[in-house]
Amino acid sequence: MKKLFTLILAICLFSSAPVAAQLNWGIKAGMNLAEKPSKLSDLDAKGKTGWFFGPTAKVMLPIVGLGIEANLLYSQSKTEIAGEGFTRKSIELPIYLRYEFSLPVINKFLEPFVAVGPQWGWNLGDKDLDWDLGTIKTEYKLKNSNLSLNLGLGAIIVDHIQFHINYNIALGKTSEYSAVDKAAGQVLDVIKSRTNTWQVSVAYIF
Repeated sequence: MKKLFTLILAICLFSSAPVAAQLNWGIKAGMNLAEKPSKLSDLDAKGKTGWFFGPTAKVMLPIVGLGIEANLLYSQSKTEIAGEGFTRKSIELPIYLRYEFSLPVINKFLEPFVAVGPQWGWNLGDKDLDWDLGTIKTEYKLKNSNLSLNLGLGAIIVDHIQFHINYNIALGKTSEYSAVDKAAGQVLDVIKSRTNTWQVSVAYIF
């Protein structure tokens, strides 16, 4: 998987310069539809709806239909743990290798595409949620940063409007739940979990 990410970054760095004239900028916004964190079903964990927005850029490569898309997004995704709401605020950097299909007739107003690529995220603000249950203290804590994989498809309408449906797959843990006996100072349970997210977005390309 790391080799794939390295290849995508290499293509982005070494291919963008000669095709700078094909660079397009835009603004993207959308919804995060977070799934419930894995392995936390006993805690009544639930995924909630969040949102994201930020600039997007696309560079078309010399190979017909192939391009690189990069985004810098401010994102919020919500989770509910044992009835307590928790909002993850982050800066996300998704980079896609995408292929745009050129179809006869409809290509004048509709151009479908598929996209795949890595995403880096850095958490902002609060990163943990604590409960004090008498003799037991529990904590739900987010990682400071994480790496994930995006798989998506979408369409460009009349050259300027882009719709995109994306599934974000966490590569490694995104959070950790722990329970500690306060009197004994003993860790009773530690659960490492992942949260995957469906995303629906729209972008305006200038």
